[in-house]
Amino acid sequence: MEKEKLKTENCGEISFKNRIKTMLKLDFYRLFHTPIFYIMLLIAALIPVLVLTMAGAEGPDGTAAMPAFTNVWQVFEGISGSTAGLMEFENMANVNMVYIFAAIMLSIFVAHDYSSGFVKNIFTVHAKKSDYIVSKSVAGIFGGMCMILSYFVVTLIVGAVMGKSFDLGGANAFNVIMCLLSKMALMGVFVPLYLSAAVLFKQKLWVTIIATFAAGILFYPVASIAVPLDASILTLIMCLLAGGIGFIAFGSLSGLILNKRDLA
Repeated sequence: MEKEKLKTENCGEISFKNRIKTMLKLDFYRLFHTPIFYIMLLIAALIPVLVLTMAGAEGPDGTAAMPAFTNVWQVFEGISGSTAGLMEFENMANVNMVYIFAAIMLSIFVAHDYSSGFVKNIFTVHAKKSDYIVSKSVAGIFGGMCMILSYFVVTLIVGAVMGKSFDLGGANAFNVIMCLLSKMALMGVFVPLYLSAAVLFKQKLWVTIIATFAAGILFYPVASIAVPLDASILTLIMCLLAGGIGFIAFGSLSGLILNKRDLA
């Protein structure tokens, strides 16, 4: 009797793993074969290019239209305590802008799932709603991480080409790596949040984009304050915990929304 019970439990576990594996394959296939993913990677790469090339340029009155950046890290993130004026250009034009564009990417993915009938078909065939939420969140987080990495790499390249200073001030190379990884970990909070709004508005793309864009703007300062350039291993641990909690909390919210609404 115990052997039969154990066998049943193992079959159920394998079934769950197979469902998630299948959904992940589908979502990553769609991710890599969707132009919007590469467009967003390009946008993430263009942000530091535009900021570094346009900063310090003179306006019509002869004064600088934007503050000049002499240090390449100013375009990525500031040192602890340097983000007092969060809504000033020099504190907004950094890697945290990627979180906002990640919202647009996920909104388009989910809206297309609904408009193409993919959601209805996948639930009809075999997948549970929880599988869709987990898989879509993982694919979205991966896409967001790729955007942050794209921003980071291009910032270094353009900064080097333009002869910008790489002086880290009170930080070091380890801090920068922790900062980069922590920014990626925070996608675990932002993407599931965006997914909740996306499944709420379904194929209403523009409404979803506005809602997720507003959410990104609202939580934008959190990413800047919580993860400075001189981040530590503790920062990374806290961001991983926040990402895990956000994944579960907003994933549960998305599940609740899907259960309450039809799939049309």
